[in-house]
Amino acid sequence: MNHQELVDQVSAFFIRQSGKMESRRSWLAMRIYLEQLDSEQLKEMLKETP
Repeated sequence: MNHQELVDQVSAFFIRQSGKMESRRSWLAMRIYLEQLDSEQLKEMLKETP
């Protein structure tokens, strides 16, 4: 799985978890943050999901 796919999966998890995103701005801020993480950090976030 490449880095972009990991970012997509983690952001999708957070959207499902909250039920919605507050705004496009908050969604974009989350995506920017996730894109700065390395693949191992993203994989670790996915492991911690129930």
